[in-house]
Amino acid sequence: MFTFLHISDTHISSDPPDHARWTAEGHGHPNRGVEALLDVIKGLSFKIDFILHTGDVCNDPHASHYYCARDLLMQLPGPIYLLPGNHDSIEFMREILHDGRKLFVLRDDHVRIGDLHLVTLDSVNEGSHLPHLADSQLEFLEERLNAIGDEPTIVALHHMPTPSGIDYFDEKMRPQIGGRIHQALKQRAASIAGIFYGHVHLVANTQLDGILYSCCPSSYYNNFAYPAMPQRITDPDTRGGFSLVMIGERGTFLRRYNLPMPI
Repeated sequence: MFTFLHISDTHISSDPPDHARWTAEGHGHPNRGVEALLDVIKGLSFKIDFILHTGDVCNDPHASHYYCARDLLMQLPGPIYLLPGNHDSIEFMREILHDGRKLFVLRDDHVRIGDLHLVTLDSVNEGSHLPHLADSQLEFLEERLNAIGDEPTIVALHHMPTPSGIDYFDEKMRPQIGGRIHQALKQRAASIAGIFYGHVHLVANTQLDGILYSCCPSSYYNNFAYPAMPQRITDPDTRGGFSLVMIGERGTFLRRYNLPMPI
């Protein structure tokens, strides 16, 4: 059994009055959510194998935010695997966060964790909120999955790769080759234990052709999601949180953890 935590979209900031322009007035500082996240994780009564952070580690691409993020993340148990999000600077992530011992910044990478394989894709389209994945990245994914064979594998990226049924998310937040990614994964469905992503700030678990796609809640703020939603709408009543993921011979088990206060 492998046990890990999936966190995402922490939006850490070193700016004390920070208030993201896309959140409602009166919304709290993102670091308050991270501090609550730290308290809950440090209080867990069981051991975890690693933590997976699927991007938007910081709110803006400024070095000071990443030093702040390092101070906070180092309080968590490692190893911690970090993917870039559309709000991140990959240069600052690699320079300030990656130490190769506890904190690992990944892009298009393959990491073996015991008998579990983690394959990551960098879906960030630099300078744009919209996601992007190139044909070469699809080729990388296919090559890695073929090399791994039948051993248990998880795949992670920042953006949502499959349709959600929510028009706004499907039109604005999915990579253009998401369907082709799914076809590649479908060929190895028996060994895929889950696809994990962030970006949309909500709890979303989808099973498609026997493959689990899972997004955890943000520790900062979360969104509404309903059919024909015309635009992104924040949900002030949903608490921040993270997912506990357990992977064993019988399948993949998810549990949502809520933070103890509204974020």
